[in-house]
Amino acid sequence: MSFSLPEILLAIVAYLLVLFLVAHLAERGILPRAVTHHPATYVLSLAVIAGAMASNAIFELAYRYGYGYLLYYLGVVLMFLVATLLLLPLLRLCRVYQLASLADVLTFRFRSHRVGAAVTLAMCLTLMPLLALQIQAVADSIHILAGAPDRLMPAAQRQDTLALIFCVIIIVFSILFGTRNLTSERRNIGLVTAVAFESLVKLAAMLAMMWIAVSEVFGGFAGLNAWLAATPEARNVVAQPVAGDAARVLLLVFFAGAVCMPHIFHMAFAENKESQDLRAASWGLPLYLLLLALPVLPLAWAGMRLEHDLPAGYTGLAIGIGLQSPGFAALAFVAGLSAASTAIIVATLALANMCLNHLILPRQLLQIRADQSLYDQLKWLRRGLITLLIGAGYGFFMAVNGKQSLAQLGLVAFAGTLQFLPCIVATPYWAGANRKGLVSGLVGGLAAWFLLLLLPALGIPQPDWLALAAGHWFTSSDNAWAVASLAALGVNLALFISVSLLSETTEEERVAAEICSMDVLNRPARRTLTVHSAGEFSERLAVSLGEATARSEVARALEELQFDAREIRPYALRRLRGRIEANLSGLLGPAVAYNIVNRCIPFAAKPGGSAEDIFLIERRLDQVGGQFTGLAAELDNLRRHYRQTLDNLPIGVCSLAPDGELLLWNRSMQRITDIPSSAVLGSVLDSLPSPWRQIIDDFLREDADTILKREVALGDGLSRWISLHKASAGGDPDGDQLLLVEDISDYERLEQELLHSERLASIGRLAAGVAHEIGNPITGIACLAQNLEFVEDPAEVQDTARDILKQTGRISRIVDSLVNFSHIGSGTGDVHLEPCNLADCVDEAVHLLQLDHQARPLQFDNHCDREVLVLADAQRLLQVFVNLLGNARDASEPGARVLVRASNSRDRVVIEVEDEGSGIPADIQSQVFEPFFTTKEPGEGTGLGLALVYSIMEDMAGSVQIQSPVGPPERPGTRVILQLPLCSYRNEFQV
Repeated sequence: MSFSLPEILLAIVAYLLVLFLVAHLAERGILPRAVTHHPATYVLSLAVIAGAMASNAIFELAYRYGYGYLLYYLGVVLMFLVATLLLLPLLRLCRVYQLASLADVLTFRFRSHRVGAAVTLAMCLTLMPLLALQIQAVADSIHILAGAPDRLMPAAQRQDTLALIFCVIIIVFSILFGTRNLTSERRNIGLVTAVAFESLVKLAAMLAMMWIAVSEVFGGFAGLNAWLAATPEARNVVAQPVAGDAARVLLLVFFAGAVCMPHIFHMAFAENKESQDLRAASWGLPLYLLLLALPVLPLAWAGMRLEHDLPAGYTGLAIGIGLQSPGFAALAFVAGLSAASTAIIVATLALANMCLNHLILPRQLLQIRADQSLYDQLKWLRRGLITLLIGAGYGFFMAVNGKQSLAQLGLVAFAGTLQFLPCIVATPYWAGANRKGLVSGLVGGLAAWFLLLLLPALGIPQPDWLALAAGHWFTSSDNAWAVASLAALGVNLALFISVSLLSETTEEERVAAEICSMDVLNRPARRTLTVHSAGEFSERLAVSLGEATARSEVARALEELQFDAREIRPYALRRLRGRIEANLSGLLGPAVAYNIVNRCIPFAAKPGGSAEDIFLIERRLDQVGGQFTGLAAELDNLRRHYRQTLDNLPIGVCSLAPDGELLLWNRSMQRITDIPSSAVLGSVLDSLPSPWRQIIDDFLREDADTILKREVALGDGLSRWISLHKASAGGDPDGDQLLLVEDISDYERLEQELLHSERLASIGRLAAGVAHEIGNPITGIACLAQNLEFVEDPAEVQDTARDILKQTGRISRIVDSLVNFSHIGSGTGDVHLEPCNLADCVDEAVHLLQLDHQARPLQFDNHCDREVLVLADAQRLLQVFVNLLGNARDASEPGARVLVRASNSRDRVVIEVEDEGSGIPADIQSQVFEPFFTTKEPGEGTGLGLALVYSIMEDMAGSVQIQSPVGPPERPGTRVILQLPLCSYRNEFQV
């Protein structure tokens, strides 16, 4: 029974066309999304690990180790069962920073493109035996189906043209599969679906082969049991236990392969965006591998029953030939072809991306003009690298020339990838590891692997001590590979740990280690960018990416972050920069992306503000807060409590960095300013709308830490009164500024009403004096008017009229003073500053007080210069003197003297009101300006007089101080010192 070569090659092309059709239908959306995006599809795609090793070489492991062949599956199962410890941290890292390969992860962790280059070269070298394994499995299967099994063994006349043809076909389909998606924006859903389809085909073929073999060879499972009972050699081969140390080494190398092999890493992380899918794989993949492992022993026993002469790796084909069943042979060939082809396609795709990102792009071999497309050039480079890698695999296959079995090639490849396990484990768990230790360990371990395993695979004899050590430690010299694997790993670990401990870890490596740690949060630095808008990103990146690619990448990042193209907030621009770097990392590799972004969009030389981006940390904590447990959950609850307390304060709170970036804006600030926090957080102070930008900026520039009252004009004739307080966060004057804003508009309105009430009360107290003062001139006017009836002399009439007018003027002056005094504070409270004659204002106040004839008599001395003008509101200044002189009168004995004098000090006028009263005790002097504080008996005062004096003086840009005592003990007295701006009638003033 044999097939012609054209039939076999046509079958290969037909099968690969089916895979390509499945991928094409998935990408076009013709296959239902419920299928292509189902977690089961992702789980099945991970079965790419079951290449020709699982369809062919596994039979050789079964013959050599019996049930120990299960260790191949158990190693993978164990890795996914402990996914939380290693796979999930790696998935989080790959998803956030768009890392698509092991070289990307290690480059990101150790912050060196040399690490990426070293890992890439090492991975290409260790994968050559695996590629040769796939090529050899298919090429030898073709020879067997074509009826030429004699060409399998090493010989000069070995026909490898079929292998070359197969490689050419695989190159074509690898290019079609692997270079359709140019970015990591989404999964290559076509590739994932095709690999999942291949996994189903492989499983179905293996299960069908088992069923047919058991039925045709043994007549059923009962016949199989009877044959095993009657065939001790078959039972002994299968039942023999694997030596303990060898079993552990097998488990270790297959465990490492589950995460270190580039094609498995690519499907597990680069093509997966959801951690839920990885959790599904933790039980779905073991279930699949269990089903795939079931046919191995029945098929191995069937091969032993038929007593074929083919190598153990081709047991399925041997059974088909022994049964003279073309259908069975076709199933075996399809199973091997399916496993080998997808392993080659995915492995070379992953290696091509690694070579492009870490060997070509970092050396600036790619030159982009502004009018060129980066995507097109990357596509052709990937295609060239895929061709080169498959060609290299074919070259290694030619070098091996059949000297090694499939299982031996597989063990060499897995032992090589074992050398990457220490650095993968160190990525999330050992912050002290550094690039020097990593490179030293890899070089030492791979050198030992090259000498002890790879060279012997090419026909160079192994050292004699390996066989002796294997016989001593692993009971058989056939396990020399295990000794070599452990020796290489031991050298790797010794160099990695010792060099890392003895050499210094850079700051970049420490930051990257913190990011890669098991903690889901890193502490991002809040630094100032040299660009100020999202539009500038495209211009800067065009130098390295070309205009079209730069625009595309910036637009993509803006869409992912849901930012507007006109974004100018520093916080948003920092996030945009990070997203662009992550996306470029998936496209060009982390080293190239890091260099491009740092060169085109650098940070300012000096970071502005605090070292950590508190706002971004808060957002991340809010997103993942439900995942915390234990002490972390309690600390997060405490953070939320204090954040809510701060947010619900009735006083507005905002925090600003030294560069003006707004870090905090609570609800009260939103209510006071009518500006939502979402519009200002992360922006700069200059972006605030008027008038708040100018008010906050002016206050921050002032030396005073407190402004008790400031009016804010809101437009349309409306205004708001606020008080301002500021402090430095953490006590550092050059650090973040904390600003408190209190809305005192209601208090100001109440103050104006109280001011008016106080004036009305003063008028009430003056009522008796007013009646007396007005009564006298009215009586005089009445007498003069009566006398006019009898006066005939015109001159006397004129004199009488002048007397009447004089008395009338006196009445008018009294009435005008009372009316003016009563209207102060009854309006809107606007302060109208203008030049005021100080002496005249004092005289007016004295006149008003003297209208109250029931008050104790005092002597008021006005020594103010008649030429001195102050900048003030005349009516409000009158109220100040009425209150101060009234208080002086109430505190003094009858006949005492009250002195008012003034002097100039530069551009200020210092006014002193001094009495000879009882004075003010020192312990209450700090309280006299508080509203409703009074030392008078109940009913004699409201305690508002000095509080209103303080408020009025502050409104007029003045000040007030109290000194007491100022005289001898028997008459201690009090001196009130006022200061007002000096001015003249030539000055111009704003209302």
